[in-house]
Amino acid sequence: MFAADHLEAMAKRLRWMAIGGLITLVLVAGAAVGAVTAGSPKQLADLLLGPRLARLEAVLVQGGQVHDYRVDRGRLKSPPHGTSLELRELDGTVQVVPVAPYAQITINGKPAPLTSLTQGMTVTTVRDGSNPAQQVIAQGSGVKR
Repeated sequence: MFAADHLEAMAKRLRWMAIGGLITLVLVAGAAVGAVTAGSPKQLADLLLGPRLARLEAVLVQGGQVHDYRVDRGRLKSPPHGTSLELRELDGTVQVVPVAPYAQITINGKPAPLTSLTQGMTVTTVRDGSNPAQQVIAQGSGVKR
């Protein structure tokens, strides 16, 4: 049983490394386009991952499997409902994002439990397709209740 749990944990770590690589790849691959249309690579990164981001979808093939990574970003409408978050994205869309029990959650760059998120925080989630989010990045102080 321990070996299976260890292998599953390693697989999750590898997936997160792949997501980091994917984001880097998007930024590097877009640098040439960004130099022509958005200016510098930093401007392209700001455009894709900056404050204008509502949602992003990237399809990656790993080991013959297709992964459809989704990034959602918006204001937290209310405190977490159990294990899901309700975000109002920049375009006005309301997105309910389930959160995995093993998700990496940070608030202002520091690890935190899901229950520490408060209404009004800017939250970015990363998930593989319709699976629960594996990463939640929150910023701001939100509205204390």
